[in-house]
Amino acid sequence: MLSVHQLRRILAFFFLATYVVLLAITWDGVDFASAKEDGAFTLGFAVVVWLTYGLIYLLPALLVTWLVDKLVHRERQHGHTAVFYPLAILCTGITTLFFYANAKLFTLYGFFVNSFVINLVATPGGLESLGASDASNATFAGIAVAFIALQVLLLAVTLFAYRKFGEPKWLPDRFFTGLLVLFVIATVGERIVYAYSSATGVASISSLTQKVPYYLGVTARGLFAKMGVKVKRQEEFRVAKGSLNYPLNPLDVVKPAKPYNVVWLVSESWRADMLDPEIMPSTWGFAQTAKRFTRHYSGGNGTRVGVFTMFTGIPGNYWFPFLAERKGAAVIDVLKAQDYQTSFYTSAKFSYPEFDGTIFAKVPSEQLHEGHEVAEGGSAGWELDRKNVTRLLKFIDTRDKSKPFFTFMFFESPHARYYFPPENAIRKPYPDDINYFTLSREKLAAEMPLIKNRYVNSVNHLDSQFARVIDYLKKNNLLDNTIVLMLGDHGEEFMEKGRWGHNSAFTDEQIRTPFVLWVPGMKPSVYERMSNHMDVIPTLMPMFGVKNPKRDYTTGINLLSDEIRSHAVLAEWSSTAYIDDEVKIAMPLAVVATQHPRVTGPHDEPLSEKEQDAAFSRKAKNLTGMMEELGRYVSRPAK
Repeated sequence: MLSVHQLRRILAFFFLATYVVLLAITWDGVDFASAKEDGAFTLGFAVVVWLTYGLIYLLPALLVTWLVDKLVHRERQHGHTAVFYPLAILCTGITTLFFYANAKLFTLYGFFVNSFVINLVATPGGLESLGASDASNATFAGIAVAFIALQVLLLAVTLFAYRKFGEPKWLPDRFFTGLLVLFVIATVGERIVYAYSSATGVASISSLTQKVPYYLGVTARGLFAKMGVKVKRQEEFRVAKGSLNYPLNPLDVVKPAKPYNVVWLVSESWRADMLDPEIMPSTWGFAQTAKRFTRHYSGGNGTRVGVFTMFTGIPGNYWFPFLAERKGAAVIDVLKAQDYQTSFYTSAKFSYPEFDGTIFAKVPSEQLHEGHEVAEGGSAGWELDRKNVTRLLKFIDTRDKSKPFFTFMFFESPHARYYFPPENAIRKPYPDDINYFTLSREKLAAEMPLIKNRYVNSVNHLDSQFARVIDYLKKNNLLDNTIVLMLGDHGEEFMEKGRWGHNSAFTDEQIRTPFVLWVPGMKPSVYERMSNHMDVIPTLMPMFGVKNPKRDYTTGINLLSDEIRSHAVLAEWSSTAYIDDEVKIAMPLAVVATQHPRVTGPHDEPLSEKEQDAAFSRKAKNLTGMMEELGRYVSRPAK
């Protein structure tokens, strides 16, 4: 029977072995190659960060075990192994698995487990939206078992070594205490280095830490300034706080003598360069008869913000107060006031993202038709799209023809894993499946052209479904009185800028989408200036008879007027971006100060540190105006 001292020593060695495993897992989380290029000092900082954060990640498991130890072994002479061995295995197994998944997520998509990912897991329909296959799920289950098994093996080896050899003679009694002291010194030291670098504007350090999961940087600008250090000046930008006030004034609506019908088609992950005569011949042909926007930006890099901005006409950061207040889009109120027949379809779910609690909050549930309603037999994304188009056309066919109609359809085919039937396989070869958990960064880069072929094929299928809708409208002579909109919610990147998918950066590939607008009687044209999802509503509202100045309900412009957009504002879960003809600036959302914005050319061209600083300073006034846009529809509390 082991004594309490012996049990604690065994567990200490076990946790040390686990620490080594974590170092191996988190190796890719630190950009050692870039750090080496920046010099020995930055490389040394990178090594210290790696070593300290490996232990930081283990601290929760250590803390849980320590607390239970204190409770169980208050007056006991013998170690309670029946409790501690399973507890240690479980805590370390969960820790290592979590950070493996975290590392894999960063490898594939360029971001870590964050509030967005937590929301994805916690919200009904979230996990389904990932598009993981049975093979991916089975692989993850196998990996989870493997990590628990690894911890069992580590403990078994530790026990065997301890019983066979005893405590190492060369190991000082206070080894683990010394290790802890060294850890504290190293952690405090690297934080001081970070604070100094942040104050003096050493970009290499801040850039390095942005790739470290959950790095908690500290700042001490005031302290360094008092010490005589030349502190780099920082602009401060604040998003206004307060309660939601949207629209600013009640909408004044005069029903048109002959109201337009509306068919609004939105596709998942439909990026700008996919509107191509080879890939989408039918949609391309229709676009030649309509108004085509060639430099169109989504409202963000994800579905949530993309669809929200096109239906509200305001920046994506308003998603959260809309959800909190279950505030619907103003355009829905206008449609109700004018007695439109409405029906909404998605091949995904209206509960994820939570559109049924935001833009469609005031739409009766019987008018919200989800993908699972037609998913008999495990239908793939392309099958759901076909079935939902059939339902949409049936709605139009059986409507009350004395009233105008409004219908919306969200297509799922181009969502990863990129769904299509064999007849739409216009690009070969392509992988039969995408197993997310077997893809390393090297393997992903090698297979990306094949994965993109799957995506192109799925977009070709999307074209066939768009064609069904347009052909129906033509056949039934409805185009003469029907507005048709075709957009992507956002784009999709295939590692052109180092990432796969979306929701990870404001690269052009992730944020630019096609936009085709058909308005009866309008001559076909190509709009080559900048446009944005937030311009859709101010373009439609006047045609719906809304008389208010557009400032009451949108920050966008009317694309059918002489207005010209000077810049675009985009948002994601926790960041925002400013884009104009000269620069693209991405920075954290709702922070007191912007410490490390990402500054590039307007199409992601890299800039030197000097060029970044100059561009950021030059656009300070513009960024202040952007913050006004982000806070226009909140009521400030009285002072």
